Amino acid sequence: MKEKIKQIISNSLVSSEHISISEIDNIDIELTRNSNNEHGDFSSNIALKLSGKIKRSPIAIAEEIVSSIELCDGVDRVEVAKPGFINFYLSSENKNYLILDIIQQGKSYGSLCASDKKKILLEFVSANPTGPLHVGHGRHAAFGDSLARLLKKAGHDVFTEYYLNDAGRQIDILCISVLLQLLLLESNEIPKVEGIYEGSYIKDVALELSKQGLVVEKSFVNKSNQGSPDEIVDKIILEAKNLLGQELFGKILEKTVSLMTKLLQDDLYGFRVRQDRFYSEKSLFSDGKIDEAINIIKNNGDAFRKDGALWLESSKYGDDKDRVVTRENGRSTYFASDIAYHHDKKQRGFDLLINVLGSDHHGYISRLEAGLASTGHKASDLEVILMQFVTLYRGKKKIQMSTRSGNFVPMKDLYEEVGVDAARFFYVSRSHDRHLDFDLSLATEQNNKNPVYYIQYANARIKSVMEELKKRGYTLDKEIGKLSLELLSLPIEEDIISILGKYPETILKSSEKRAVNMIPNYLKSLAQLFHSYYGSTKFMAKDIKVRNARLLLLLAVSIILEDGLEILGVSAPSKM
Repeated sequence: MKEKIKQIISNSLVSSEHISISEIDNIDIELTRNSNNEHGDFSSNIALKLSGKIKRSPIAIAEEIVSSIELCDGVDRVEVAKPGFINFYLSSENKNYLILDIIQQGKSYGSLCASDKKKILLEFVSANPTGPLHVGHGRHAAFGDSLARLLKKAGHDVFTEYYLNDAGRQIDILCISVLLQLLLLESNEIPKVEGIYEGSYIKDVALELSKQGLVVEKSFVNKSNQGSPDEIVDKIILEAKNLLGQELFGKILEKTVSLMTKLLQDDLYGFRVRQDRFYSEKSLFSDGKIDEAINIIKNNGDAFRKDGALWLESSKYGDDKDRVVTRENGRSTYFASDIAYHHDKKQRGFDLLINVLGSDHHGYISRLEAGLASTGHKASDLEVILMQFVTLYRGKKKIQMSTRSGNFVPMKDLYEEVGVDAARFFYVSRSHDRHLDFDLSLATEQNNKNPVYYIQYANARIKSVMEELKKRGYTLDKEIGKLSLELLSLPIEEDIISILGKYPETILKSSEKRAVNMIPNYLKSLAQLFHSYYGSTKFMAKDIKVRNARLLLLLAVSIILEDGLEILGVSAPSKM
């Protein structure tokens, strides 16, 4: 219907005697759904946009457009409103068709065929495998997974990926952290070492490796080590490699990373997050991807030597400075890995790369774009979404969180306390670019104050109505209901039908703006209308036509509620 209305506006402009083709050239006809039905179902601001261009009052232009409009099927009337809006009122027949359309399509309703369909690689979470996911990662996980579902609903081809940082110094530190715990299991005394990972999960990994038969018989910690914490840790890593041998150390490291990766995967799966692939940073080295990317940079003339290191002239591509890709010792930098990884993404045929990163990565955007451009791709093919932080509250009391010494709040603990449904909903209920205050107490409440409960309860109430129907010996006669939809004339019924019609547009806007929070906001509005309807209306009317018409409306509401909740990864229980 939206496209039909745009077309009749366009036809009116073309036929106008006072508006030339050149004046309307490149003028986009916008159409928005009104939240207030008093102003029609749709409004256009085309007259306001033309006013400045053709030096006429918006009202006069709007009236001229309306005078030439030929109404299409489904549009009842058109009116002009100050300061120059054109309001379109849909006929009841069109509104009735909407209900039938929703019921016929089921959860396919609102699914779009994107005119600019893209093959998208969505990377999110990508936390180092050096510890469990914490509550901040939880927001990334809920947002990223919901965004993937939303983009698919909007018609795009979406592939999700977790970039596993399983190479580098932090992995060596992880390995010796586990080895030190193995020494403790053998009752060996070891000195306190700063700068290693100390969470209970380290003990769990060490215990699992011990069960597999791994024993460390000799300490590799020299009590006489002097220097800064980082220097001491590096000495311990070197001593461990010398004592165990590179091969054994590598096997232990591999087993450790494997166990940590499984921990991450289990935490995500428990949160209903399914990544299509866990991409190993280590594979960039073994598959020659880093060498390939560096050779491209060299061949393009964008690399230069300085102080023994190889640099990328990234300032050439908009970065604030040039950056090292290979150190003087021949080891590649994390930046080189980033370049190789994003080049590989494009090589796999993806049109758009979306990275969900923490807000502290703001300074990384220009270098990532520069790295992508340096390997022959468009910087615009990369889109970075920055997530703001999370603060936990229990009522008005702030919960302290720390990532030092393993003292943090795991994501798993949060969703086990409040439930996956509440956790996922609360995480995405606020725009990703705004700080989130997460109230654990509110999330566990079983009342209307809790928004996810409020929405789920609306759907459960509809299911209870259908059960009550059976108890009274009635059946839902869809054919009678279809022929009786004109009886849905109550103001609250018209409001519900109006908001149901906005669902496809909500899917489109939220996907385009990457604004996942628009979905829970929409669902809350729909649930609010339904609860009002439930409290004021008899669904088991004696009039068979009224009864079946209202039940069809309820069925349409349930379909939209369940589909919207599914986008958020939230369940829709039939009983509450």
